[in-house]
Parts: sequence; structure tokens; C-alpha cells
Amino acid sequence: MKNILKEFLEGKLEKRGYQFWIINAILQARSNGKNVIIELDAGMGKRIIAYLIARLFSSEKILIITPSRASVWDMVSTFRELSNSDSWFGVVIGGLPRGLKLRNLEKRRVIIATPISLARIMEHRPEIAKKIDIVILNEVEKVIRRVPSWRNINMIRHMQNYGPEDDNTMILSYPWNILKRYLPEDACWIGMSGTLRDEHYLVSEDGIRVQKELDTIARALYPRKPLVIISMDKLIERTDAREYIVKNLTVMHPVPVSDPKIKILVDCITKEIDDVVQKIAEYNKGLYPGEQTPFDTKEKIHRTISVLPDSNPLKIKFLRLALARRHIFASIPSVYRRFISKPMFRRIVMKYSGRRLEELIPEDSAKVNRIIDVCRRWMEVSKSNIIIVTSFIRTAVYIWRRLKEGLKIEVLLLTGRTYNKRAVIEEFRKRKPCILILTPVAERDLDFPEAELVIIHDVISTVKSMYQRIKRARRSRVLVLYYADTFEEKKVHVLLSRMARRYPWSIRIMSPYKK
Repeated sequence: MKNILKEFLEGKLEKRGYQFWIINAILQARSNGKNVIIELDAGMGKRIIAYLIARLFSSEKILIITPSRASVWDMVSTFRELSNSDSWFGVVIGGLPRGLKLRNLEKRRVIIATPISLARIMEHRPEIAKKIDIVILNEVEKVIRRVPSWRNINMIRHMQNYGPEDDNTMILSYPWNILKRYLPEDACWIGMSGTLRDEHYLVSEDGIRVQKELDTIARALYPRKPLVIISMDKLIERTDAREYIVKNLTVMHPVPVSDPKIKILVDCITKEIDDVVQKIAEYNKGLYPGEQTPFDTKEKIHRTISVLPDSNPLKIKFLRLALARRHIFASIPSVYRRFISKPMFRRIVMKYSGRRLEELIPEDSAKVNRIIDVCRRWMEVSKSNIIIVTSFIRTAVYIWRRLKEGLKIEVLLLTGRTYNKRAVIEEFRKRKPCILILTPVAERDLDFPEAELVIIHDVISTVKSMYQRIKRARRSRVLVLYYADTFEEKKVHVLLSRMARRYPWSIRIMSPYKK
């Protein structure tokens, strides 16, 4: 407690009422033998909460599990900066010698670890886990897998020789299906995430049902103890959280990009997808004669396509068409030209447009041209940092090259193949102005409060993943690009509408952005 007071007096810790309210709730839960799940929006201090727990429970053995190496080093940096010491905590991540990992687990009171490295040690030294008093899970929603069918669960159970007592383990992703066996159930488990409002489909004998992600986490991961859930709604109602939410407000602008060739091309593929979906609906009705099919809407068919047998020709065709459309939205012509130059796509384009495929593939990407134009204008006015997020590495590299050629500022690239990610991140954080181009693997679990503008080159369908993507920056403006008058425009507006309903406290959706 003296250390914490000293850090407040020195100005290293900001006095935020909602953080102390959370800590008090954790103290009560711990004393009453309960576990805790905390919904805490991006930028509101999940690392600070973990730090306060680690310091206040000064006689407890504490394990902090965070999904990636980058997030481990972010947490290490925070702990070291606030305490002026790193002698009281240890790290367990890939790349460290096994002996050092074991010494950290045995000797250090607080451990910060990635789940995979931890699981590999626990499998050989399970007795180490018995000493743990508190387990803190950062980004707790990542522990569950998206299993679409209980049939798949039964198959996995049979293949991996699980017993009936392990039913819930089927829903856990690797390596949590392993860690769950070793981490002590009598410890206090504290899960934290900014996104716990997602839903997912489960297919059972009773048909398709929607299950809340939070319910799945509570059932599959947490030991059989009472659970305290701290939601953002509760924090806004009972604490000063709203004051800090306003400071982190994200303003979002949809940005239409016009390309007549892309419109024709995508419309042809979309019409063929609709035709395939209709045939799948008829196929499913045949499986449920005289009954209402559980696949009774286009959306359910889209989201549960994986339950069809892999050999089903309708499933194969649907996936090929959907992937082709995805590549057109998210990639560049030089890449997707090879992908769609197959006889099937040539026939589809001729069928619906009466034109040859070669006539409809543009020479350059209108989205990339728009990004370059936006960056140039932004730098003329603001001189502040920009983040660009795109799905594919080749697209990221292409944008990087174009910006390097067109703008006389530092442009950095961070993908899953980047060798020294920490150096790139540190360079972006200390340099201004600067542009950082990210792919989803690279941006996972990273925060960039230095950026004032975020440009989303292409969207994904999952509300939670998109929300995490836009909240990488703080107090930022987010531009979401889409091809106008295509399926992508509908997809973006539906996605933003759902995001605004699910996370109303920290985003504002504005009118489409104009030049």
C-alpha cells in the first residue's frame, strides 16, 4: 500500500475513481471466494488494473496471462516504469531459455506470461501451478473457440479422448484447453476485456441458437465458483467512468470509393452467391421435411455454412465465391487478377454483365489511391501520426511502397512477418509525423495512442474484431473505406450500426466522408 501511495504522490498513477471501484470489487470478491469478469473499454487502463492488483495483493502469488509477446512487453514496460524496478516480477514467453522461465515461475511473486509458453511448461511441471493465488486473464474472450456445431464438439471429444467431466473444455481454444487442467480452481480468476458483447451460433438438435459470448466464457473457462461481472454499463452508472470515456471518444466516418468496374464485377459475384444461398436453403429444407428449417434466413446460412459437409458442392462454390469477393474488396488488382481468372468466374461475369472479365479488372486500386490522397491532405493540415489497417500482407506492402514514393515522411510496416516488432513500434511512438501500416496479426493486442487518424482499408464481418481494430488509437478519427454501391457498402453500414448499438459509450458514427 505504501508503494501505491508513493506512486500516486509522484504523479505516476492518475487517480481514477472507476479503477478504485473495480479494485474494491475485486477485494470483496476475493474475500468472498468469488471470481471476476471485468468489461473495460480500450484506453481505460487494463494494464493499470493488473498493476494495482499485483501491488496491493503483496503477499499473493499472481499469474498474469496476456495473448501475445507484444502485449507482454507493453505490460512489462508499464510495471517497470511505475515501480522503477523489475525485480519483483518475471516473464514467461517464447524465446527465453527454459531454465529462466522455470526460475521465474518458481521464484518471482508476479508472473507475466503468454498462454502457449505457459502451457508448455505446465504440461511438464504441473506442480508449479499449485502455488498460484490469483490468475489475471487479459483479453479473456480469446480463450473460447468459435465452434459452430455440437456435432463438432462430440467429434473433438472422441478424437482427443475427453471424458464427460471435460465437456466445457471443448469450447476452449488452444492452449486454454490445456491450461484449464492445471491452473488451480481455488485461485481467484480475474478476466478483463473491452469486448464481451459478442454472440456466436451453436447448432444442436433443436436447431440454431445464439449464445452470448460472456455466458460461454463463464461456463467453459471459470471454475465452479460464484462469478462477479463488472460491465461498462455498471461502471458508467456508479463511477466517474463516463468522464474518461468522453476523452477516448472515437469519431467514425464511412468513406465511399467509386470504381464502376469494381461495382460490375462485385455485383456479378454477389448475384451468383445469392443464387447459391437459395439452393442451400432448398437443400436444408430437404433435411428437415415438414419442419421449419433452422437455416431460415440468408444471414444464418452465411454464418453457419461450415456445418455443411466439406464435400458438398454448394458449400465449395459458396466459399470460392465469397473468397473471391473478399479479395476484390481487400486486395489489389495485380493480386486478385490471378485469383479470379478462372473459367467459373469468367462464365459468371459474362452471364450477368455480358462483358469479358479482362474488361472489368482495374489497372490500379481506387482504395489505395484514396488512402494516399487522404494521407497527403492530412499531413498538410495536421502533421500527426496515422495508422492504416489492411487485411492482407501484399496489400500492406503495396500501400507502404506507394506512400514511400509519394510522401516525404517516415512510413513503417508492421505485419506478422516483421522481424523486430518492438523496434518498429518504438520508432512509431517516438517519431512525428509518421505513418504505420498494420495487418491484423501485427495489430493484435497493441495500442497506439499516438495516432490521431486511423484508416481502415477493408472491413471484416465480426463486430468485436472491428471494434478492437478501430480502438487501437485513442481520441482518434477513423475513416472506413468501402466501394460505393456494392455489397461492401451494405456490409459497412450494417457493421457500424451494430457497433454503435453494442458499444454506444465510446464511438460516434458520422455522415459519409467527402473529399
